[in-house]
Amino acid sequence: MNRFLHFALFLSWALVLSLSCARQEPLQMGVDKFAQAGGNPMHYVEKGSGPPVILIPGLFGTLRMWDRMIPYLEKQYRLIAIDNFGTGNSGRPNDGFRYSVAEQADMVIAMMDELEISRCDFIGVSYGGMIALNIAARYPGRVGKVVSIEGAVIMPREHRYKRVEEGLSYPIIGDTIIGLIQSGLFDELMARDIMGPAWTELAAGEKMELLDIISHNARAASRLTWLGLARALINSDDFAEEAKSITAPVLYLSGGKSSFREMTAMNIAYFKDNLPNVRIVSFADGVHDLELQKPRETSALIRTFIGDRTLQDKTISSR
Repeated sequence: MNRFLHFALFLSWALVLSLSCARQEPLQMGVDKFAQAGGNPMHYVEKGSGPPVILIPGLFGTLRMWDRMIPYLEKQYRLIAIDNFGTGNSGRPNDGFRYSVAEQADMVIAMMDELEISRCDFIGVSYGGMIALNIAARYPGRVGKVVSIEGAVIMPREHRYKRVEEGLSYPIIGDTIIGLIQSGLFDELMARDIMGPAWTELAAGEKMELLDIISHNARAASRLTWLGLARALINSDDFAEEAKSITAPVLYLSGGKSSFREMTAMNIAYFKDNLPNVRIVSFADGVHDLELQKPRETSALIRTFIGDRTLQDKTISSR
């Protein structure tokens, strides 16, 4: 059998797999609900009671990215963890939707309108942290406080998803990539990439918990939406000038071992120059996804911040 035939059979297998893998329903960590936003369904899970707090996941993540933090926050807040458009069980808008930060922010506000939430606090990580900051800049009356875990106001142009974008641009190759992602074969590889140096420090139970979250995110993938998400940072304008008007208190969390250190350093410098209401806390041994690596410590900082207790800029040393 020649190499071409081997390759064709491989592509066929992966394509069938990608088409047969339906989006996985999330595990029940609260009450599954849907709201209409811009004519599309936005999926969210609600848990806890108290003042409303919207949790916004990162670029390719789903609401499951908050699984490890929710138990530490549900007793104080009404948590609304969302799937961004293009991920999980939220809608896949038409071709005119570019998955930009501002478009996603507008959808969150539309969801708030339907849920009759006039004002709330926001917690976002990475792309979700950008969305939360964008809401604070453009919809100041709708925001109480913002927690941004390595989000950005100044958008990174050279990003690590360039090769993903190039591969997903071609239907057969892209469907093959998605099929392999959905198969679960690369769950541990993706988990190791996300957790970086923190992976080896995790207990076996924590690793299994993270693999379950990553597996859910992967099974929710589709080629066109992940292509749109891979292009989202390029399609998003930085909103540095608009953000100078942010009046809401902001807690910015970063990690000393994050793979996005250059981006976070640039944004931290921006905050110090322009936004005195931003409190900056860095974990010396932290990675990009602090909500996964340090859920207890991150949640404690958030409770202190949202609860109106004083929180100073600081660096938390490695244990």
